[in-house]
Amino acid sequence: MLEVSICVAPSLTSSELPLHEQERLFFVRSTGLLDTKASEAFDRLTRLAASLLQVPMAAISIVDESRQWFKSRVGIDEAETARSDSFCTHTIETSSVLVVEDALLDPRFADNRMVTGAPGIRFYAGVPLQLPSGHTLGSLCVIDTQPRKFSQQQIALLRDFAAMVMAQIDLHQMAGRVNEVTRLPNRAQLADDLAAACLATPGRPATLMLLEVMSNTQLQSAVRAVGIRPLEVALRSIATILMAALPPDVDLYHVGETRFAVIYDAGSSSGEEDIATALLSRMSKPFVTEGGITVQLAMHAGLVHFHHTQAEIADVLRMATTALYQAEAEQRPWARYSAEFDMPHRRAFALLRAIPASLANGEFRLVYQPKLNLHTARISGVEALARWRHPQFGEVSPAEFIDLMERTTLIHDFTEWVLHKALEQLSIWRAQGLDLTIAVNVSSRNLEHPMFLHMLRNACALHGVHPKSLRLECTENAVMTGTRTATTLAAVRAMDICISLDDFGVGYSNLSCLHSLPVEILKLDQSLIKPIAHDERAFTLIQSLISMGHALGYQMLAEGVETAEVLDLLKHHGCDAAQGYYISRPLEADAIPEFLKASRGPHVDGMP
Repeated sequence: MLEVSICVAPSLTSSELPLHEQERLFFVRSTGLLDTKASEAFDRLTRLAASLLQVPMAAISIVDESRQWFKSRVGIDEAETARSDSFCTHTIETSSVLVVEDALLDPRFADNRMVTGAPGIRFYAGVPLQLPSGHTLGSLCVIDTQPRKFSQQQIALLRDFAAMVMAQIDLHQMAGRVNEVTRLPNRAQLADDLAAACLATPGRPATLMLLEVMSNTQLQSAVRAVGIRPLEVALRSIATILMAALPPDVDLYHVGETRFAVIYDAGSSSGEEDIATALLSRMSKPFVTEGGITVQLAMHAGLVHFHHTQAEIADVLRMATTALYQAEAEQRPWARYSAEFDMPHRRAFALLRAIPASLANGEFRLVYQPKLNLHTARISGVEALARWRHPQFGEVSPAEFIDLMERTTLIHDFTEWVLHKALEQLSIWRAQGLDLTIAVNVSSRNLEHPMFLHMLRNACALHGVHPKSLRLECTENAVMTGTRTATTLAAVRAMDICISLDDFGVGYSNLSCLHSLPVEILKLDQSLIKPIAHDERAFTLIQSLISMGHALGYQMLAEGVETAEVLDLLKHHGCDAAQGYYISRPLEADAIPEFLKASRGPHVDGMP
């Protein structure tokens, strides 16, 4: 039987599999063979293997996580079988020729369903199909219903058939090496060509120029305006003009929907710049496509100088992309790669990658900033604030890591972690006789998540905290983003959880929405609070906001209070509560009891 097998433990999810197995599955699926139609090219190899090795069964099989699917088969009725019944698993795991002369005498297979039942396998021989990277796609196998010997000559013949199967797979994949619209070599081919260049001319200098012919916004607008077909015609016209404008020894690739890459030998810096300038100048001229559409491009380009080494080619496309973004950000036709411009992006990427492990390793912690009730002069609650001490980058600002997380789904796991940690600490304080409320910040993405309310209920129940002791702090931008957010906020209020509108006065400041928001507290932003002791206009603004908030039924909380004078002004003009460095910097959890004792103890009267 001819077999190409991909073997994955069925009891595990993909993320639980060993990294090498995850990578192998990626390569299996990237072949594009799974569940494809029958192919005479593969069937011919299957028939030849069965005939020359004189066996009744042969197959090319692909085993995907929980099944073995046959790309081609002779003498086998089923199109697929359970992965657990696959002989190929053992072939792949050994990464060498596997010969089973009598399956009934082999303890690995004696009880196998395909041995004890149909088709009654007694003999099996398989050769793994392996990529140059070492990842095994499967095995080429032949099968008999009778025990038999298998000579070295037959093993060699089976290996030859395996090589032909791999060659056919390579041909199959070649269809994925060109862009379907322009027929130019694509990003996969670019990667292969760079790797080949490292072998052919190691260390040779070269330049990669990445061209963006249309921004994503422009692309979407064009699709809506004229449709996909005219856009494809325009892209073919662009590719044709690019080819004509480039020297004959320069390679052109289509590496994204509207991105092209150019690789040429590196000469002097001025020579590289001349090529970029001339090409962009040529492409800036209007042209008419085959469909009669006039196109005017506003292109940008990113250039990066590199050498034909494995280390440099692995990062060259990313560096060219960074240079391209720099050109767009600075509104320049092109930019050369700058490590200085790249550094913040690399740092951001490194931080994002580190966040899950840092959460698991305890590198994140919460500190707590007390809130002062200005009517009673007592501390009535705290705000939980996240801190991150990274082993490489040191203390990372919350403004930095929160912003990064809000761009990804990491913000949901992080908010859940903060919520549980905060409520766990609150329950500890309650056991010590400290009666406080605790505020937790949430983002707009949290409020839009369908499981957010469930997370809140679960956290309160798990830690035995009444929802009334919890405050959720949301920015203006978060609470005014859509219908789902409004529905979530209403449900939060129905749970008896207090909602505070954070950074009030610096976001949308959409006053017409205030009367309908399920918010109890308006938190005046520190940028409005800090100047009120010496800026009369700023003080007048704060007075007005406090009066307006009270008139609408809100409690007013001021943040960023750093002097006694500011605190006295806020208290004198009716502000309900305050927090800031003058009252207390954020404190570690174990410092809160002593601070409260020094502040004459907490007092709870429904204030923040």
